[in-house]
Amino acid sequence: MRVATAIAALALLTVATADAQNPDGVGFRASVAPDTVYVGQQVTYTLSVRIPTAVRQRLRRNPEFVPPEPRAMLAYDLPLSRVGDASEDVEVHTFRRALFVLTPGRYSLGSARLTYALPQSASFFSREDDRTLRADGVHFVAINPPSRGRPSDWLGAVGQWRAELRSDQLAPRVGDPFVLTLRLEGSGNATLLPRPPLSIPWADVVAQDERVRLDSTPALFGGAKEFSWLVTPREDGPQTVPAVTYPVFDPAQRRYVAVRTAPLAVSVRAGALVAVPPRAAARGDTASPPIRPSLAGSRSPRLPFAVFLTWLALLAPLPWLLWRVAPQLIPRRRARTEPPRTARAMLERTLLARTGLALAEHTDPGALASALRREGVTEETAREVEALRDACDAQGYSRKPGGDVLDKAKLVLAKVDAEARRRVLTLLLLAAALGACAPGGDIETLQAFTDGRTAYVGADYARARDAFRTAAERSPRDPAVWHNLGAAAWQAHDTATAVLGWQRALRLDPRNGDAREWLARVPAPQHRGAARVLPVPALPVLAMGLLLWFAGWGWAGAAARRRRRTRWPLLLVLPGAACIAFGAWQDATLEARDLVVLASPTPLRALPALGADPGAMPITGEVGRVVERRGVWLRINLDGGREGWYPAERVLSLARD
Repeated sequence: MRVATAIAALALLTVATADAQNPDGVGFRASVAPDTVYVGQQVTYTLSVRIPTAVRQRLRRNPEFVPPEPRAMLAYDLPLSRVGDASEDVEVHTFRRALFVLTPGRYSLGSARLTYALPQSASFFSREDDRTLRADGVHFVAINPPSRGRPSDWLGAVGQWRAELRSDQLAPRVGDPFVLTLRLEGSGNATLLPRPPLSIPWADVVAQDERVRLDSTPALFGGAKEFSWLVTPREDGPQTVPAVTYPVFDPAQRRYVAVRTAPLAVSVRAGALVAVPPRAAARGDTASPPIRPSLAGSRSPRLPFAVFLTWLALLAPLPWLLWRVAPQLIPRRRARTEPPRTARAMLERTLLARTGLALAEHTDPGALASALRREGVTEETAREVEALRDACDAQGYSRKPGGDVLDKAKLVLAKVDAEARRRVLTLLLLAAALGACAPGGDIETLQAFTDGRTAYVGADYARARDAFRTAAERSPRDPAVWHNLGAAAWQAHDTATAVLGWQRALRLDPRNGDAREWLARVPAPQHRGAARVLPVPALPVLAMGLLLWFAGWGWAGAAARRRRRTRWPLLLVLPGAACIAFGAWQDATLEARDLVVLASPTPLRALPALGADPGAMPITGEVGRVVERRGVWLRINLDGGREGWYPAERVLSLARD
């Protein structure tokens, strides 16, 4: 009652100016409080109607008002209030609506309309005059809760809540499930409260239904929400359900608060089932996944000089095109070109065109042969070329005919044309492949890797998982680190991290059979959809495709230069193009730029909001493709045509870098 009186008094003050402009003394005003809120905090929209008693007695029917339609927000009508003021001789009617926004931004509510009618005279049959008043639109701003001090396990709960944990049985049997319920009650929008994770080491836990009760009677919208789990004990004896910690953001205090329940003592009786260790019950076997004993070295995801090789591949058909088109465009110039008449002229022109070597720059003994060797010519042919040059020099001072020297020059130059520069591209690609597979790693990576391996052997799997995660952050391109992270996380019952580790290990080394075998044991499918990884590395396929591509176009260019028409180069060009296309597709698949691993069994939502309608329930460890990002929400496409919005903080990125 005090709250309603305060709101009415505030309305009287805010519409005083508007009443002065109304001939009947009727006031109509809209307000919103507060004008700046956090996402998930209540905004109260108020419409105040001030009606003098004299006007109220003349009304033959109740006034009608139309509030604005809220968009992109949740709205709940609060109870109407009526306050009379004897001194002012007026009545104040207040309409209130609780609003909750789901994303940050500036929001606007349009104008509201009030319609009433007054008779023209005191006669019962008097005609009525319709009057319409409009309240100005209002605006408010919503911001995200602060990132400073935000707990890592905060799921987006906002408000003032208290928690209670209860069980329908305090003495269950092994193998007989009982219902565990978490109740959250307080001020805020209970529909926006997400389900917290629950893990009990001595039992299997399966999430059940959720129940919401809303309370709109107080000034602050409130209610309660209950989360239920089906708990099946695996071990008998006195057990304890651990306390549930539920972090929330309190907008009144402007800080994060951890709401905790008291631990729940349960006495589990022996049942018909034999108690089994947790790992055997959860996995169905006692085998441990193998780990790598040493670092494998950084694997480069792409070819070195990728941009250079791309442009070189695009320019590879250019020599063939020039030799085919140029003779038709400039036939006269080609007709005037005469072959060299002397052996020295033929030698000098051919070497310059084929290898770029000038005879005048290699006059010292053995210099020409060394230069030819660097161009890929064999040692025997290089010596023959140098001997031919000396013979040509001697021929210039002799009066004997040089027909035999000219014939010998043609034979030697044919060898140079066949041998020069034939291994440059091969050596380049070989060096690139060797550089991509070179081992690496620093001291910190090696230390973390060693700590993880020691902890894994000692069955301290949580510590091993954390150590391998540190090593993976230091060396993100080492498949051995990711493989061991998957194995340690699997033993620590962290399915999402296990899938992340083995998936990244496979995408760095698609021939990793151990990772592929253990991924097949994950409940979420890993052999189809976005999670599928073909056992073919992209780098060798791309290298082979480039070799065939360059060899085919080089062959075609050489044939066009000799004015020969042949289709044999297509036997190299077409397979090379196919290998390049497949290698590029496989490289994009292994890169996994838009792929994520779902880390918790949270339902997909129809809209990017916790209060939106739930959709399909994914399995922990499923791999999905992100098709849209909006704030802290991701629209994810899963196998089987399932699609919806999912919280970004509950996914693990699969991108290689």
